[in-house]
Amino acid sequence: MDSTSETDTGPTPQIRQQEVVAELGQQALRTNDLDQLMHDTAVAVSESLDAEYAKVLELYPNGDAVLLREGVGWHDGVVGSATATTNLDSQAGYTLLSEAPVIVDDLRTDERFSGPELLTEHDVVSGISVIIGPVDDPWGVFGVHTTSHREFTDSDVTFVTNIANVLAAAIDRTETERRLRERERRLGRYKEYTDGILAAVDDVFYVIDESGTFQRWNEALTEVTGYSDAEIGSMHSVEFFSQEDHESTAAAIDEVFATGRTRVEAGILTKAGDRIPYEFVATRLEDPDGTPVLAGIGRDVTERKERTRELAKYERIVETINDGIYVADDDLRYTMVNDAFASLTGYTREELRGAHATRLIDEAAIEEAAEMRAAMATDETANPTLETTVETADGDHVPVEVTFASFNADEGENRVGVVRDITERKERERALVESERRYRTLVKNFPNGAVGLYDEDLTYTVAGGELMSELEIPPDEIVGVSIYERYPDDLVEEIKPHFRAVFDGDSRTFEVEYHDRHLLAHTLPVRDGADDIYAGMLLIQDITERTEYRRQLEESNERLEQFAYAASHDLQEPLRMISSYLSLLERRYEDVFDEDGEEFLAFAVDGADRMREMIDGLLEYSRIDTQGEPLEPVALEDVLDDATDNLHVKLEESNAELTVAPLPRVRGDERQLQQVFQNLLSNAIEYSGDEPPRIHVDAEAAGREWEISIRDEGIGIDSEETDRIFEVFQRLHSRDEHAGTGIGLALCQRIVERHGGEIWVDSESGKGTTFRFTLPATE
Repeated sequence: MDSTSETDTGPTPQIRQQEVVAELGQQALRTNDLDQLMHDTAVAVSESLDAEYAKVLELYPNGDAVLLREGVGWHDGVVGSATATTNLDSQAGYTLLSEAPVIVDDLRTDERFSGPELLTEHDVVSGISVIIGPVDDPWGVFGVHTTSHREFTDSDVTFVTNIANVLAAAIDRTETERRLRERERRLGRYKEYTDGILAAVDDVFYVIDESGTFQRWNEALTEVTGYSDAEIGSMHSVEFFSQEDHESTAAAIDEVFATGRTRVEAGILTKAGDRIPYEFVATRLEDPDGTPVLAGIGRDVTERKERTRELAKYERIVETINDGIYVADDDLRYTMVNDAFASLTGYTREELRGAHATRLIDEAAIEEAAEMRAAMATDETANPTLETTVETADGDHVPVEVTFASFNADEGENRVGVVRDITERKERERALVESERRYRTLVKNFPNGAVGLYDEDLTYTVAGGELMSELEIPPDEIVGVSIYERYPDDLVEEIKPHFRAVFDGDSRTFEVEYHDRHLLAHTLPVRDGADDIYAGMLLIQDITERTEYRRQLEESNERLEQFAYAASHDLQEPLRMISSYLSLLERRYEDVFDEDGEEFLAFAVDGADRMREMIDGLLEYSRIDTQGEPLEPVALEDVLDDATDNLHVKLEESNAELTVAPLPRVRGDERQLQQVFQNLLSNAIEYSGDEPPRIHVDAEAAGREWEISIRDEGIGIDSEETDRIFEVFQRLHSRDEHAGTGIGLALCQRIVERHGGEIWVDSESGKGTTFRFTLPATE
């Protein structure tokens, strides 16, 4: 350093750069205007580095391009509209995949990537590009560029990197603040929404914490109790109940926080001293901070209580009747039941009082009863009778006949029902229906399968179906035989749980192998008139062909995934790096290498080229299904002409003789079929031996398919190797003997299989080779 002081010459570039970073950092903390910050940043950096251009590139959400969001120095109209791709051949794409800043000495000669139109149209020569944001989730790229050659210093690179970090922090802070504002807006709307709901609820609603303090309540609580909002906010929850109820109320609150839920009845004590009976349902929840709270709803049950007391006087009248008798209110809650009704249901009378009718009967029966009552109101029927089932306390279903009527009391309409157990009658009816069903022919010709009925001993009672005819199994061999006698032990152990499940009301679907067939089986319960399960049904479908197709499809997909993954993730990027640096070595150190070094380098370059060919082949193999065209009528003669045009030079140089028989029209993908012909013809030329290739192409009809053959008189294939040649990268000869990647025949097989055909080879060593494949004929 010389002795000139900083005060004489002004701050050094490094100090000025630090000042710019600090100034922009302060601006980033103060402003929410990202566009202004980005513009000011571009101006400040271009001035500090004496660069003609500065840019802020924003990465599109899909990651395939970047937008020139802000910048200085660019032509009018470019900022805000210009884009660049992010592939590896572009500077932006290269930067996004680099952990370190990317310095360009001369864009015109840089071989790592090519300059986009944005840079070349502005005569950019040198520059620095860095990622904005984390490497694994970049927001974009910040860069500066000059139109003349510039050797940037380490401090310049650090300066640009720090600037990118300032932008990244500002972008992250702005996005975080935006999300917070959005969350607050949504929370505000949600509070308005819930407040509206609570205001519309007639029942009492409240939220209390573990100390018993009210956190939230609706207007109904103030209207019922007579207390103001301010008074409720300062009261303990037990203060709304009489002194004798304080202990039980506190216990109920503790129960909610301990178990999560409770339902109790208690009387609310109003400010005026009145006691109103209420039913409360409370649930434990968590507030936004994760603190446990109790949310409860209370309903006035005054009318229900009064009706219960009024109807109690009728109980003594009906206790001596053998049939079950009940009285229900408008809400279909039982207000009175006699002992016979309680005995029928298995519940105590106390359990039934206040219980809803759905505890015993289903919704369908309730709807049917409502229709009967409506008809009764118009005198269409005087004494409606309904048959349904009652679910007892033990879970049993008892068939009953209900005769009901309605009467009006001061509190409203009441429903009286007389319930008679008709189990014995239903049992007789069920036995009759079951007997009739046993002798009814279930199925005579069940298509593409079989069907059978079996009892609880898993013995077949009925059997039939087309599959049994195909297997030459007469129904006599099945009916009366259990699965234990019919099937092998291992198959019985496999299917028995599915057969048994139907008697628990379950249906099962499963697959089995039997008689060299792959079968799809269904077991399902068969119910009688009382909805009782009295048999199981077995339905079988032959899915052998479907299963084989599914297996082939799964294998194909698995190969596709393996190859696509290897090509796109494990091979492409390392190979690109190897090729790039080998080329760099070859150019920069050409005069340094001795003869051996040049030979070794040539081997390495050749290996990289071969690897690229293999990757390209893999990608082509993986895209056969995904990028193929729909199968349409195709003239194979035209397809073969295109293939021979592509091989014109090869055919002439080898002095090949190609003869072609008339070829048909088939359903296929013209481009892929051309690839098949081209690969097979190329193989015939390559492996022709010392004599000029003699190749013949022929076609022969085979039902709804055409069998195409390509025969040569070349060196042939060892018969033990014919299966291996269709595997990916399998070669029977060294690369020195015959060029190629070893994927051509695998491509042919994949294409033919996509067309629903097969490909195979007939050959012996030294006796020529014939490749044959099938294709679907046109309609």
